[in-house]
Amino acid sequence: MAKILAILLIFLVFYALWKVMIKIRINRAFQKHQAAYCNMVQGPISQKCPRPVEEVIEEVAEYEQQLFDDVAALFLSLKVSTSDPDDATTIQQELLNKMPAKAQTQIRQLDLGEWSIYWSFYQQSLEYYVGKYGVFITHVDRFGQEHKYNHADV
Repeated sequence: MAKILAILLIFLVFYALWKVMIKIRINRAFQKHQAAYCNMVQGPISQKCPRPVEEVIEEVAEYEQQLFDDVAALFLSLKVSTSDPDDATTIQQELLNKMPAKAQTQIRQLDLGEWSIYWSFYQQSLEYYVGKYGVFITHVDRFGQEHKYNHADV
């Protein structure tokens, strides 16, 4: 029984080594073929072979774009005008929970006590900016139109 297991183990080792050697040969042949192709396409001056660039087109569902616009319109209609930076994370999370899953957000702390919250979803955006002169809300919808709300503290 031990002899059969030893022979089987030796056979498996040789089989694994044979597979590794085949993969190494295939890889070398592919690299030689690719180098020859690069020299043929670009000539001897250029050293790098151009890689084919595939344009990634990600389809966005219409209802997700509509959802982002609806949340932004609701936010604009509420006319939020808080200037306390401690409320920034609360505002950010409340809106982000209502937006599509792929929406991104960021809070920026600027100079002189100014700050902003920025939400984006592909080409759409919403920004809540608190500055020296008041609160400004800007929304760019899926059609590229800009909607604004200003609450000036002059």
